[in-house]
Amino acid sequence: MKKLDIKESIEIKTNADKAWEIIGPNFLNIADWGRGINKSWNNDSISTTIEGAPAGGRFCDLGKFGIADERVVHYSEGKKEITWSAKSDKLPGFLVGLQNALSVEAINDSSCMVTTNITADLTGAGGFLLGGPIRKNFTKLLKGFVKDWKVYAETNDISETKKREIAKSASK
Repeated sequence: MKKLDIKESIEIKTNADKAWEIIGPNFLNIADWGRGINKSWNNDSISTTIEGAPAGGRFCDLGKFGIADERVVHYSEGKKEITWSAKSDKLPGFLVGLQNALSVEAINDSSCMVTTNITADLTGAGGFLLGGPIRKNFTKLLKGFVKDWKVYAETNDISETKKREIAKSASK
């Protein structure tokens, strides 16, 4: 069995509290700024069991990639950390235990480092044969994700990529 373990970090020129607010307390609102996410909403069937967490889970409409069911598995307001698991009928069956761990660390009063780390197990022949392309796709996804997070935190506006996605979906 192969492991998928991809980490992306980027410095954001804003304070750690503001960067954290976007991804932690506003967990449910990722579609407001994150590329590839058409809509996000609370999963009402999952109770909030982790102290301080804004929700137990959410759904994300990923367009052709289906509806992701994401559940908070770790949340620390003090450490500015959140981890969620993700499942979708559109994800390949050999991708097991997918999780995304995010953290915000202050550099100084006006900048911070944000990190996202996707992990999963790649099982069976599919995992062995397609592990490389899956890794490449998730690396591209994470690079875009942290860029969107950076733009939103620094400018209070969405990225050009997110703007194009919104315009494209509005023209359909």
